[in-house]
Amino acid sequence: MTKNRLILVAVFAAIFAHLFVFDMKQGSAIAKELKVATFMGAKHPVNRGVVPHLAKNLAKETGGSLTLKLYPGGQLGKGPKAQYKRVIENVAEITFGVHGYTPKLFPRSMIVAQPGVGNSSQEVTKKFWRVYNKYLTSEYTKVKVLAVFSNWPAVLITRKKPVSKVGDVKGLKIRAPSPSNIPQVNGWGAAAVFMPVSKIYNSLQTGVLDGVYISPGALYKPWRLSEPGEYVTAGMESPTSLTYLFMNKKVFDGLSSAHKAAINKYSGAAYSDFAANFWGTVDAGQLATAKNEQKGVKFIQLNGAAAAEFNTATAKSVDQFLAKREKAGIPAREIYNAARR
Repeated sequence: MTKNRLILVAVFAAIFAHLFVFDMKQGSAIAKELKVATFMGAKHPVNRGVVPHLAKNLAKETGGSLTLKLYPGGQLGKGPKAQYKRVIENVAEITFGVHGYTPKLFPRSMIVAQPGVGNSSQEVTKKFWRVYNKYLTSEYTKVKVLAVFSNWPAVLITRKKPVSKVGDVKGLKIRAPSPSNIPQVNGWGAAAVFMPVSKIYNSLQTGVLDGVYISPGALYKPWRLSEPGEYVTAGMESPTSLTYLFMNKKVFDGLSSAHKAAINKYSGAAYSDFAANFWGTVDAGQLATAKNEQKGVKFIQLNGAAAAEFNTATAKSVDQFLAKREKAGIPAREIYNAARR
């Protein structure tokens, strides 16, 4: 090869390298697949609706260069309590989890999940995002928040004993929605415990539990608690379960600008509203099935006096919960009142 040709080759190589670097700085996206880990079965609303919605939008926005691959049912690790740890350690780039399984990580956010904040998934989710910027961001600095959304307020599912007044729960062993709701259930006179949702069916079936205080979406598919449960009681002020989709922060920061822009566009409050509506519609539908069709269960709607008894006991437990947070330096009552408005 002549000296002139060597010079030309070097020049073209330099030009190509410059253009490549320039192109990367402008955000041209190399194909990237992100793993999404959940602990529920494939038919759960999050797996069949919430995650696919995000995946579709990201693929469309990036021309197919950013895709999601779902790993449901704990395929990337058993135990729903470890979902936050899994995203921090990048076992999966994205995980779905429940705030109430690790409430010590979210002492401020758990205030929004208390009874009295809202009557639907959609309402509680909107109220969470309304107070997020002012009160809650300090709890999310280690992750990229894709969504935070609520399920439906809990109903009481019991195995053998119908519950039509607060005295009926005395001494019953009832699973609370989260550890932070144990004082509420104890305040009714029950013996509250907590366990992940994946363990509830067998515990209720075998009598380890007498009842479960949980979103009505657990009545039928995928959790099918109407099988070991016989009665459903509704009408009291109930907590909700806040849930999340988080992304590993370092992975997000390392994406191309085009991919980051796509994620920013399709995550946050609007995506959370979609998720709450999708899941909430399922929850409300299952509640309506239990109430109107009595499918597999006997439905009990508390009358006004009975609901007031439950709510009076619940209000005391909420006040104690807020007082405990106040002692820890959190403006708990301010957050709670702001969320309720």
